[in-house]
Amino acid sequence: MSGERPLRILLLEHEPQAPAGLFGDWAGARGHRVRTLRVPEIQRWPAVDEADVVVSLGSDSSVHSSSDPWIARELAFLRAAHDAGVPVFGICFGAQALASALGGTVSRAPALSPQWTNVRSPEPELIPPGPWFRWHEDVFTIPPGARDLGSEAGVALAFAAGPSVGVQFHPEVTGEIAKGWIEGARRELAASSIDEQDLRREIDSRAAGAPERASDLFDRIARLWDPRPA
Repeated sequence: MSGERPLRILLLEHEPQAPAGLFGDWAGARGHRVRTLRVPEIQRWPAVDEADVVVSLGSDSSVHSSSDPWIARELAFLRAAHDAGVPVFGICFGAQALASALGGTVSRAPALSPQWTNVRSPEPELIPPGPWFRWHEDVFTIPPGARDLGSEAGVALAFAAGPSVGVQFHPEVTGEIAKGWIEGARRELAASSIDEQDLRREIDSRAAGAPERASDLFDRIARLWDPRPA
């Protein structure tokens, strides 16, 4: 993306435990300007034309079952951004929120799924196989008119609606972030019969190549955003 104007990226962070991670590293390396909003604290949402791209990160909250008042406001904001031609990139909860905002549905997943997954996408030039780290308790349906970009065992993992993209995995995650999630979810992991030590070993094994895979994915998705020429 050299020679193009730096993007104004509006980053929607829902909790400190789910930061921008590798996406923030990528944006900094590409010279983009990132403005981070801590969504539960927002008193007045910005105008959608204050950003070239909106990125919605992960959250422990649920689009379909949580009572947090900010969820409905975020869905309305994502819909307004998309309708105004401002691309939205949703990651995990953010993908669920985007799917719901565009007319899809969000529901409880059959089981907690912390694992690394290879995605078989019909558009591998946009969504390479990975492996990508998944940790989600909810799933979404592809919104009407959107393109299905891959699924696994009946679970939708990625979609695109014009320049907006949602992914039901965590390309932004680092090994440190993932291990922090383990610390905060030991009871849930035990209840789902997930071996914590096996998961830690898998994270150590797979996370080494995550920065390169993530940077490549973000470059591919960013080509859809068509930034204005300088």
